[in-house]
Amino acid sequence: MSFFKMLTWDNGHMDLRYTEDEYDGDVKITNVYRDNRALDYYAVNEKYARQVKSAQGAIRTYRIAMLILFIGLVFLPAVVIGVVQNNILLVGVITIYAVVAYFLVEAYNQTIINSLLYEMDKDLSGGQGTPNQIKQQKAS
Repeated sequence: MSFFKMLTWDNGHMDLRYTEDEYDGDVKITNVYRDNRALDYYAVNEKYARQVKSAQGAIRTYRIAMLILFIGLVFLPAVVIGVVQNNILLVGVITIYAVVAYFLVEAYNQTIINSLLYEMDKDLSGGQGTPNQIKQQKAS
């Protein structure tokens, strides 16, 4: 799926909840949908627990990498150059850049989790779609 489709995919009917074991970090999925559909959570955990843990790990990695790269390669040099050149405008531009970069990383993180939710929804709903799509199909 494309980046923008995953970014804007309507996941309002999903409510993924899970717990992590405090000793070994294993994920146990406890809920998937808002309407509490009857699902075999043993099978859901067997199939998707590793993917949820992997997605969470990727999201944490991207956040930490963005923080380290931004501080080391952008913010500190900008502050040093801003102080040396007596240019506060440079620090302001870098601050705005930081906000934009943060939102871009979080948008990518959202596509990661939406891709997982989309795959889960497609598999668990049997390809029926979202609740609104199911209602429209029944009304037709």
